[in-house]
Amino acid sequence: MAEEVVLFAAFKAYWGEEKEREKDVEEICGLLKFLEEELKEKRFFGGKSIGMVDIIANSIAFWLGVFEEASGVKLLMREKFPKLTNWSHEFVSNSVVKECLPPREKLVAYFRNRFGGSNASK
Repeated sequence: MAEEVVLFAAFKAYWGEEKEREKDVEEICGLLKFLEEELKEKRFFGGKSIGMVDIIANSIAFWLGVFEEASGVKLLMREKFPKLTNWSHEFVSNSVVKECLPPREKLVAYFRNRFGGSNASK
């Protein structure tokens, strides 16, 4: 359920109505801040290895990056969310996780084609 909330908020922040975008960005940043604080000093949400929360949070680790690249809007910034950014990179770089993820390039191309790119200038 939480991953659906994050994805829905992120999707609105990337491709939603321009007049609502600032509110949507604030909403997703609030959710990301909460997760940033939950990581504390852990490598993964469950500790030293990937656990259920990490798998569920795949929507952040993988899909936010796809949405960011396709839309041109960056939300998960290292300066703002260093722990979450590190976790995200480590999670999607895991060899077992990589095998289960769909081809990123095809997804980015799909979202660019379907919704348009670079909302940053809108």
